[in-house]
Amino acid sequence: MNKIEALYIHIPFCDHICSYCDFYKMIAKKDLKEKYIDYLIKELDIKKNYFGNLKTIYIGGGTPSNLSLELLEKLFNKINKLVDMNRIFEYTIEANPVDINVDFVKLIKNNHINRVSLGVQSLNDDKLKFLNRNHNKEICLNAIKILQDNGIYNINCDLIYGINNEDFSLIKKDIKILSRMNVTHFSTYSLILEEKTIFYHEYLKGNLSLINEDLESEMYYKIIRELKQRGF
Repeated sequence: MNKIEALYIHIPFCDHICSYCDFYKMIAKKDLKEKYIDYLIKELDIKKNYFGNLKTIYIGGGTPSNLSLELLEKLFNKINKLVDMNRIFEYTIEANPVDINVDFVKLIKNNHINRVSLGVQSLNDDKLKFLNRNHNKEICLNAIKILQDNGIYNINCDLIYGINNEDFSLIKKDIKILSRMNVTHFSTYSLILEEKTIFYHEYLKGNLSLINEDLESEMYYKIIRELKQRGF
């Protein structure tokens, strides 16, 4: 049997749906979340013979941090039983800034997670409202501080650019602030208009304009230069 080196686990639950998101997700009640985790645990048992050579684990979504601490602990306990954690080089969980608190960080740290991918998207409050995010700049920066104060230093921040005809200075400012907070990784994404999203329907109704492609390309290369200059 071929053994895998990387395991991805999808948690498809969110508190609300962002205007741009096309990932598989839903707003669900407690009983459905419990049922999902139960079946996920059954699947992990079925696939356990594949896990002998695992080096990385990534729990994504959706929003994994949307689960209760009890359900997260239930999932972690099963993973701990099936996987040799001494072999794991990097163990990541995605989280929204609003979900970061001391109890959450202690739980993930006690269960061998050593990296958090934080859905920041922007530090500009107007842009966050436009994206229909449920946090602001202050919540983002506080989330990073809570993670670091409790021993999680390997932090990725997602950032979106290419909103209408925004200026490069907006994302440059975000990178500058987050770099000073010793964030270790950036994932930058240009906005893609996906079908079955709120933005797509707004675009069809003429309520949303897309960024000029030349400007978007220019921003992409500027972001690369900015990150390289900062050692990324």
